[in-house]
Amino acid sequence: MMPGMESGGGVNVEVRATGLRGMREKKGLTQRELDRNLGISQNYIPALESGARRPGPKLRQALMKFFNVNFEELFEVVMVNPESSKEQVLEAREERRAG
Repeated sequence: MMPGMESGGGVNVEVRATGLRGMREKKGLTQRELDRNLGISQNYIPALESGARRPGPKLRQALMKFFNVNFEELFEVVMVNPESSKEQVLEAREERRAG
């Protein structure tokens, strides 16, 4: 077992597709059209948008490429305490400056 992950001390890290619906609607696509474009099951996009499913690494990459956006524009990383169900959203750090 890794240090800091002993029973009772661990957290689950989830990646949620919180920006997916907005991106899809902005492109004028239905959930079924997006499913077909990505070659995935027709029920998968609705499940991602509702939060019932979490996108795996390959699908995250495919979605970012399809919409031509950064990770932060489509996804949210959340730490969840499995015992209390408390959640903490991890914010992206702004390291680039305009100009």
